[in-house]
Amino acid sequence: MSKEVSDYYTKYFNDWLFLLHVDIKTALEMIKKKSEAEIREIITLSYNEIEGLPVKYDIELTAPLSCEIKEGTKLTEREKEFFALVKSGCSLEEISAKLMCSQNVVKTNIKIFIAKLLVGLYPDLKEML
Repeated sequence: MSKEVSDYYTKYFNDWLFLLHVDIKTALEMIKKKSEAEIREIITLSYNEIEGLPVKYDIELTAPLSCEIKEGTKLTEREKEFFALVKSGCSLEEISAKLMCSQNVVKTNIKIFIAKLLVGLYPDLKEML
């Protein structure tokens, strides 16, 4: 890998690394402070649906948000596939089987949804932490 490519990925990784300092519970508390309209501008789920994700997909509230964020707050094509299954009410096991991935990958994607929503609602979040 060239130094230029390596520097790009290091900067990209460091730009989102701060999210590891935010746990799911804190993120949900911050999201709850925003209106349903603000939330729906970014992701088509209600606050109650978002709040239920950790329980439904067996994610600890003390787990840090993932820093594996690509394309800013916009969902990647693969994340859109995950999101469609989440939105349709599929279980952890169903999503894992349909997309042929581990359950940990599903959980990581749920954390990414929450992280992208949080960053979309709080664009200056990095400075706030």
